[in-house]
Amino acid sequence: MGSLIIAGREVQDLGPSFKNWTETGWDATIEGCVQTTRCGPGQGAYADDAKNKGLRRYAFRPALRRVKDPKHPPLEAVQKSIRKFVLHHDGLDSSRLCWEVLHNERGLSCHFLIDNDGTIFQTLDLAYMGFHAAKYNIDSIGVEFCNRGDYRKDPDFYKKRGLARTTKLCKINDHTIEAWDFTSPQYAAMIELASVLVRHLPELPLEYPTEPGSSKPYWGTLGPIDALGDSFSAMDFRGYIAHYHLTRRKWDPGPFDFKQFVDKLRGQRCFPLWMPGQVKAGERPLVPSDPSPDVTARKIMDEAARYTQHNEMEAGGGYFPVGPWGGTRLWHGGIHLPADKDSPVHAPFAGRVVAARMGSASVIGSTNFVLLRHDINVGKPLRFFSLYMHLADEAGGDAAPKWLASATKRELDGDRGVWGYDHPVEAGEVIGHVGVVGPDDLSAPQIHFEIFSRDELFRGDPDWVMVDGAAGYRFCEVPEVNVVIDKDKDGRLSREELLEFYANGGVNDDLRRLVTYHVSEWTDEPNWAEALAKSLGDFRKRSKGKHAAIDADDEDYDIGALAEDQLEPFIWWTEPVATALGLPKDGTVYHYHPMRFLEKINLRLLDRGGQVIDASQAKEVDTTKITDDSDADGMFEEAKEFVPDDLHLTIDDLEKGWEGDRPAPAGGGGGKAP
Repeated sequence: MGSLIIAGREVQDLGPSFKNWTETGWDATIEGCVQTTRCGPGQGAYADDAKNKGLRRYAFRPALRRVKDPKHPPLEAVQKSIRKFVLHHDGLDSSRLCWEVLHNERGLSCHFLIDNDGTIFQTLDLAYMGFHAAKYNIDSIGVEFCNRGDYRKDPDFYKKRGLARTTKLCKINDHTIEAWDFTSPQYAAMIELASVLVRHLPELPLEYPTEPGSSKPYWGTLGPIDALGDSFSAMDFRGYIAHYHLTRRKWDPGPFDFKQFVDKLRGQRCFPLWMPGQVKAGERPLVPSDPSPDVTARKIMDEAARYTQHNEMEAGGGYFPVGPWGGTRLWHGGIHLPADKDSPVHAPFAGRVVAARMGSASVIGSTNFVLLRHDINVGKPLRFFSLYMHLADEAGGDAAPKWLASATKRELDGDRGVWGYDHPVEAGEVIGHVGVVGPDDLSAPQIHFEIFSRDELFRGDPDWVMVDGAAGYRFCEVPEVNVVIDKDKDGRLSREELLEFYANGGVNDDLRRLVTYHVSEWTDEPNWAEALAKSLGDFRKRSKGKHAAIDADDEDYDIGALAEDQLEPFIWWTEPVATALGLPKDGTVYHYHPMRFLEKINLRLLDRGGQVIDASQAKEVDTTKITDDSDADGMFEEAKEFVPDDLHLTIDDLEKGWEGDRPAPAGGGGGKAP
């Protein structure tokens, strides 16, 4: 049985088809060559054109060099330093040969090799930087698939070896290539490896480069591109990426189907819950699909509109972007969705549970929540969070969601009962169940559903309009909202005005497309009681069924008591929580109408087919213009910045400017890196 090794720890057993270097001896940290007929142990790479003539085939990741012992960095630091998984193919006939060529002939390394039969070999601890993707090595891990590559170069390659393999056309960086496809066991092995890595590498999402505004794989180098043909934007990419995405000089891993690979891991996208009376046991409220992309698009828009109408006609106050109290013009960053009590709540996209609170209800109902972080690529990477408030207490329950039973937690704010997690969930996975919230006769089963981001995601996108409401703190002072709703133009938003406006469906789409930048309602600062007291001297309350709310025509109410009883229990966004989750300490973020957000993202993720390729254009690859990893060009390059020429010097010595002075070992190699 073989275990994945990260930071010196065996983090998970992947079974007999996974072998690490302790089993095979294929150890990329061995300095110099291993013994072969071509070279003796300890020598440098023997190829005349080897990209790395030094003795070391790995380096310490720059992000980890400041830890006490860079050879044995903390596991958590390593996990956060890896953001890319670069895919290659080796141009060879076995992973054993690939290992020998990389280590002995070229002085290079890759963390994983996947053989023809799907066996995975780990040759390097993920804590170390391999030499496989030039300057992109610093935050990446890599895999070499065993694959000959160009079919036209040697059509009988596999036949002569008694192996069967199909071919597939691909067009990469304007080169039409008929390439050997990957075997089913290789795809299965990669899927299994990724399913394990997603649990251990929180900054490596299940994403891949796509064409602008769609889920179609991008078959070229990511622009903008520098004078050498290398990608600028790939430096910031998070996810699974091809060698050809990094540089125009490469075409590996050829026809690898990124979309098929990732779709098998991300689950099924869905809406967050079933509407009342519509729950189907064991099923998910899936995003609609149809063989026709245009029909699918219409169905997605119709279903999103149905959920939006459900909020605006039935929630009685939990609107976006203001509510639920008239008169105060309070920002409200999400929407309320009434649902059957204890019905399941689903993750709409694949993501990670990063925080949660579970416990018994307060006097005004459930204060429980789950917060997910998502990374999605729709031509550009998007990172955002989805929040689910007022969930049922899952602590210790038999029906607790799968993630809660297996996730490791850490305390973020004991006073608020907030726990931190870092646990992956698939799209459609149950993350909780609908709880009950509201005082007295306002109590009802529902959730608050919210989507926000730290960064502005859609600048310049005509589908969205950003309004900056940060100056008003908890209160909406922007005319794009207030003027539209304030029917009598008295400068206040009464309860009746809110209800009438949102019940008049269709006229408020301008508000749904707003991206509102303001402080979250879940923060402890600004102080709720002080903020409310400053806003209205006549802050009042009434309670009459689902239309109950604060209004200016009712009896006086103690603002301090209101804040303490009905607002403070819901707070979870404190400084310790924000610091741990990488959120703004002041709580000011970008909010989106969650149903419009789901609609727009799902439309961009529509499957509109693969490449259209003219087979007559396929010809043998011109290796003077573009190569795969049968040529090591582009694998080392920038790595020389990190490789000690003289291995008796420390990293600190090198950073201070000392140069190596040891002569090259007998037999060639060693000495100064290129």
